[in-house]
Amino acid sequence: MNNFASSVQRSVDFLSKSFDSKLASPLLRGRHESIPDDLDTILVPDENATLHSDYGSTILNVPGVSDHAHAHGGIFSDTLSITSAHGGDIRIIKSNDDPESIIKVVSLKSTPVQTIFNSINVLIGLGILSIPLALHLSGWILGVACLTFAALSTKQTAVLLGRILQRYPHLGTYQDIGIHCFGQKIGFVILIIFTLDLLGAGISMILLFSDSLNALAPETFSKFSLKVFITSLLVVLNFLPLRLLSFLSLLGILCTTATCVTIGVAGLLKDGSPGSLLHPLPTNLYPKSLIDFFFALGLYMAPWGGHATFPEIYKDQLEPRTYGGCMNVSFSFSYLMDLTTGVLGFIMFGELVDDEITKNILTTEGYPTWMSTLIVALMGILPISKLPLICRPITTIMDSRFGHSHSQKLINRVGLSIFYFLAATLLTDFGKVMSLLGSLICFTVCLTLPCLYYLHVFNDELSGREKA
Repeated sequence: MNNFASSVQRSVDFLSKSFDSKLASPLLRGRHESIPDDLDTILVPDENATLHSDYGSTILNVPGVSDHAHAHGGIFSDTLSITSAHGGDIRIIKSNDDPESIIKVVSLKSTPVQTIFNSINVLIGLGILSIPLALHLSGWILGVACLTFAALSTKQTAVLLGRILQRYPHLGTYQDIGIHCFGQKIGFVILIIFTLDLLGAGISMILLFSDSLNALAPETFSKFSLKVFITSLLVVLNFLPLRLLSFLSLLGILCTTATCVTIGVAGLLKDGSPGSLLHPLPTNLYPKSLIDFFFALGLYMAPWGGHATFPEIYKDQLEPRTYGGCMNVSFSFSYLMDLTTGVLGFIMFGELVDDEITKNILTTEGYPTWMSTLIVALMGILPISKLPLICRPITTIMDSRFGHSHSQKLINRVGLSIFYFLAATLLTDFGKVMSLLGSLICFTVCLTLPCLYYLHVFNDELSGREKA
């Protein structure tokens, strides 16, 4: 466990140092902070303080802290909750063993690295497994162009949502933005649209989890018991803040990356076609029909359907000004993963490619036994890392509608888990229906509505060219 924690920390440190300096959290400027009435004000001078980012926290090093931090009865030893200068909730921790010890400022919101992890985890989902089929239906030339356009356009609309939230900080969800722009009626329509999309994605995840682990050990795990387990676990996960869910996000990113790598390794290990990178099957440059091409468009949009969650991610940031940079990193990484998986799968199986590339590998003879086991295990772990993020917008709306008390929050989360369990148990084919519905909804949720929102909010500031 210690080795795993160290490897995760090294990965985070590497990513933090690799990012553009604009993504770094700024120094907590010295000023009087908002603190409880029964405590003295804490003042930290700018010239003496240094700050560096750590996974899950922002560390403020203050030499000679005993001269600047006071509480009733002397130096405080417990954890104090205050509000930082830039609006994010932080927590100050100080040891009482050493009066000259360092103050540790722990952020209760997500750092830029955690925001990127959460965003990538939202973007990289089951849709990535269908990119090889999309390339087959659209051909290489139009396919790569469409995937690139989908990535660039949805990244831009995600940034537009952030600009709207910057202009109106009181807005918290995708639905809030819609109501602000077009009134309560459109808000209800938006609520139905993206709730169906998120519910469908969640049900698909539960079905994937139960089917994958059942296939791995059918005598040990029944599909029914697995559905009970994951929906019960979901109640607990839905109480975790986004900054802690970034650990699960990292797990989801690793699982998806491992799946992509496994597909490539599978192609290199197999001697003969189909399913070999050494002996690729014939592919096509152009679509064979317009019907195939239009169907592929939905598949290209499906991986980018995280816009219902992005307002939540924006509001949870420690430093909202880094949002644009976080989106650049998140969408670039996701695009490379989607393109790599699509290219590998299409070269390996050509016209024989299935709706999920992993299904081709599981049903094609000639691969090592351990590879099938690894793919099934990864497909089982992936839903656990994604379900809490998918559920977050739904639980936020439920809390705002029915109350924020602890008991009401528990009722909301238990009710959502019960719904997921019943839907996944009674409608076992619902996931496929909702996957198609989700790909259609993505055009509305990810492109059309964000552009309409932005035009409404910034109409007077945009030129005719920008509006077009």
